[in-house]
Amino acid sequence: MTDLRKLKIGLDVSTLINHGQDIGAGRYILNLIKGLLSIDKRNEYILFGTYSNSDYLDIAYNLKKEFTDADISFKFIRAGQKVLKLYERFRFPPIELFGFKADIFHCMDYLIPPTLNKNIVLTIHDLAFIRFPEFNFDWFIKKYSRLVRKNANICSGILASSQSTADDIHKYFKIEKDKIEMVHLAAGPDFKKLSFSKLDKKVPEKFSINGSYLLSVGTIEPRKDFVTLIKAYNLARKAHPDFKHRLVIAGRTGWKSEATYSERESSTYKDDIIFTGRITDRELIQLYNQADVFVYASLFEGFGFPPLEAMCCGLPIICSDSSSMKEVVGDVGVLLKPGDISGFSNNMIRVCRDEDLRKKLSASSIKRAKYFSWEKTAKRTLSVYRSIADNR
Repeated sequence: MTDLRKLKIGLDVSTLINHGQDIGAGRYILNLIKGLLSIDKRNEYILFGTYSNSDYLDIAYNLKKEFTDADISFKFIRAGQKVLKLYERFRFPPIELFGFKADIFHCMDYLIPPTLNKNIVLTIHDLAFIRFPEFNFDWFIKKYSRLVRKNANICSGILASSQSTADDIHKYFKIEKDKIEMVHLAAGPDFKKLSFSKLDKKVPEKFSINGSYLLSVGTIEPRKDFVTLIKAYNLARKAHPDFKHRLVIAGRTGWKSEATYSERESSTYKDDIIFTGRITDRELIQLYNQADVFVYASLFEGFGFPPLEAMCCGLPIICSDSSSMKEVVGDVGVLLKPGDISGFSNNMIRVCRDEDLRKKLSASSIKRAKYFSWEKTAKRTLSVYRSIADNR
């Protein structure tokens, strides 16, 4: 890289300021920005976003307070939902008419707002809406299939959160491989194994969690396949009456969640199957640290933050082996075929009852988790910005 002039780097943080950081894309945006601001003192960063309410604005503005030496500014546009939908539909005026100007514009969650900028980096987290259309609404599939394909073709470079996603982009959109950069993500720095003195027993008590438990984390939606997890848990309890671990599922309600809740209601052990609903990161870290085992039956992930967060907290992992999860977990967890009810059930019992195995898997989780860091992610992302700037 020969061009080391100062760049104005625009970052579209609309997802973060509209939905916060308790969804995967919000986590990605916030932690990547923190990583970039930590390592890059040369360039200027302009955070752009459209929003309809101000619930999460402080998350962005607090970056200015946290990184006092960073060259960072904000260009946010507030409008009602109807206006924003019309803006998205008619794609006028371009954001440059609102005073936004950047050498590189990183659109961090699939979509590109109306812009005159030709140096666009696009993050595509996954193609679940194409791979698993049965788990999405028809309008969403049509919209995102069309827009993301178009955006993948017009942008200058694509960031994929896993090799699995990179392969899908090449396969389904026919994008040349040298336009796609695979950049693994990481867990937030607060996700780590806590000492005994830092465990807060009031957190499990808040959610009526008493005694030992298995933990799963994610939005309640079909793709996460909590139905398989509940069926596996039912099978384990029925086959082993002395197995008393609870099953805790932490996450907000998403779309098409009825089947998951129905499965729980029809369970003989429904009182021991606990849904926490939306929780804070502090509560989540406590739940990770006080669980015995992390179980994850998701059918498909672009990256999959929960298994990595659990590994950072030292949890043994029982996980489906589909898509990116093999890349994240590697060979340090118990990997099973998606939908393998008996496999999940048997390994719930096996890992929970074998203390030596849990200790071994826990140590392996912590060691594996160290491979991933936001510093590494930020450095690779910054190199993509610079490469596009050099070649324009």
